[in-house]
Amino acid sequence: MGACGGGAAGEPATAENAPKVVPSYNRDTGRLERLTSDRNGDGRVDTWAYLDGRSVERIELDRDGDGAVDRIEHYELPASADPQAPFGGAVIARAEESAGPDRPVTRRESYEGGVLRRVEEDVDGDGRVDKWEEHAGGALVRMDLDLQKRGTPDRRLMYGPRGDVQRVEIDSDGDGVFEAAPATTAPTTGSVGR
Repeated sequence: MGACGGGAAGEPATAENAPKVVPSYNRDTGRLERLTSDRNGDGRVDTWAYLDGRSVERIELDRDGDGAVDRIEHYELPASADPQAPFGGAVIARAEESAGPDRPVTRRESYEGGVLRRVEEDVDGDGRVDKWEEHAGGALVRMDLDLQKRGTPDRRLMYGPRGDVQRVEIDSDGDGVFEAAPATTAPTTGSVGR
């Protein structure tokens, strides 16, 4: 739950610059229900963590400082969770991002055991997913892109263990079958779409 910690942008947390975390407790049970903090030190709360006692359930973030939540992270307790671990052993299960309340979700992340596994994203903001990512062990291994705006991927990038593009494939006719791309269409770096 590193979202609640740290000093101002780029600064390590110290006793002097650490954001003030404010707890809220249930009146009837006395259990911890919420933590709020100002992650970027601008004087406004921008992080809300909702808990059931020590176990975090979700975290809402205002990452751009406009006063609106633009990322929500949902947490779960794995079967092997250690109740004495920080935040009751809860790990991130999924996250959604948008440009604020009442705005469509543009990015969805899925996690397994707290490690990023899949991402779906609407990069161009037209309301349709046009980028899909697969991760293994926290590293990007495959990215599918819809560059032709047909609603399905037409370009596939396969990544190596160092994050470099190993192979580029295309589905030029939309039949779902990818073939090796001609050498002239291969990107020169692993930063495409990242």
